[in-house]
Amino acid sequence: MQLQMKRRYKQLIWLIFPILIIFIMWIKWDNWFYNPPEPFYTPSSSPDRILLTWSGDPFDSRDVTWQGDTLTKLGSLQITGKSDPKDTLLYTSTSRIIKTSGGASSFFRVGIKNLKHGESYQYRVANGANWSEWYDFKIGNSTDSSYSFIFIGDVQDSINGVSGELFHRAYASQPNAAFIMFIGDMIERPHDEYWGEWFREGGKMFRTIPVIATPGNHEYYKGLIQKLDERWMAHFSFPQNGPKNFLGRVCYWDYQNTRYISLDSNGIQSIPSALEQRSWLKSVLENTHQRWIVVMMHHPIYSTSRGRDYFYLRALFKPLFDQYNVDLVLEGHDHAYGRAAHIPNSKFKDKQGAVYVGTHASPKLYDTGFSNKMDKLATNTQMYQLLDVSGDSIRFRAYTANGTYFDGFTIHKDASGNRNVTENAPPNSDNYLMPTKSFLNKSSKKELEKYDNQMKAWENSKK
Repeated sequence: MQLQMKRRYKQLIWLIFPILIIFIMWIKWDNWFYNPPEPFYTPSSSPDRILLTWSGDPFDSRDVTWQGDTLTKLGSLQITGKSDPKDTLLYTSTSRIIKTSGGASSFFRVGIKNLKHGESYQYRVANGANWSEWYDFKIGNSTDSSYSFIFIGDVQDSINGVSGELFHRAYASQPNAAFIMFIGDMIERPHDEYWGEWFREGGKMFRTIPVIATPGNHEYYKGLIQKLDERWMAHFSFPQNGPKNFLGRVCYWDYQNTRYISLDSNGIQSIPSALEQRSWLKSVLENTHQRWIVVMMHHPIYSTSRGRDYFYLRALFKPLFDQYNVDLVLEGHDHAYGRAAHIPNSKFKDKQGAVYVGTHASPKLYDTGFSNKMDKLATNTQMYQLLDVSGDSIRFRAYTANGTYFDGFTIHKDASGNRNVTENAPPNSDNYLMPTKSFLNKSSKKELEKYDNQMKAWENSKK
């Protein structure tokens, strides 16, 4: 009798299990698998979506990419130094046509070499005979003792959105920025109209200050095996120093005394893809001799949002961050702000570990989970960040979209490489911890009480 009951129990499990899987798939279908049809688009015959990047030495080169219609087979770039306007060079680029379900566009790329330290340049690009206006950029000096950059999290704006105001407020606050860093999810979905929106918001800024970036999940098409939008590789001309299956998105840039390392967290879709990135990262870190190491990745090692935990990323990468003394890990995805500066170093117990910062600039707002690992938290607000890097410190400042100073810290490093962190943040405020409208609308009285209790407990733990 007992044996018969066990058999029936197993049969019941085998019956319920597929039903449960089907139910979960039905609930999560849109989130996991559905790609809305891309609206039809017609690219401009004039140069469009011009972007300044670099894939070589940032002190003697720049890359420029742009887009046009498919009738244009040849693109051109003209560049001149401001100190000698008569010294003009002309580069050409054959078109690369990318077809999607909504249409097709031509993409062009030019790598400009042998630029001079400290020199200012003007350039313009053409689709056939259609020339753009002139744009300026300046090459820094490798001997400078310090530099600054702008860091922006998820954008994910709607069509005709307002994130451009945040971009330009950040630029107004840091007009001498060496580059702008984006942490993925610059677009809502891989459609031409959303790429157009991101470029519209960046405007002239993207054509005069180099952009570096790492991809997020919204640059991917959904599916069992997710695929990165080809337009990512066409827009961003990045170093080809990454692992074989992640060229152009997993890579590193060296700028003065800092190595910036991009990991494609959304590209980890199998054990081999995870191990490929981990093995490459270990090799890069083993051979890094720069004073500072900054890692950029879309999904966070420590999540700020409720119900999220990317434990597999911690297992893959945090031991390497600790072993090779990574200084700063910049992240996104969670649409809330969180900074953790006191995570224990698993390799060297007596040493300061990396500082982890997750942020966003999106009008989409998620609720925070009040993790005790976080020293600073915020929801219900968009952010931009300004960083100043020198030989002995990295100063980090975070501002809300209206320019209010929200968070700040400085990582100090002595001659022996020992680090410590000093905080320069204003006191925590309830105004930045209140639940979002979405949470208020969907939550019961009991859930709201729980949220309030968690908020108070977290605040008390940080006093």
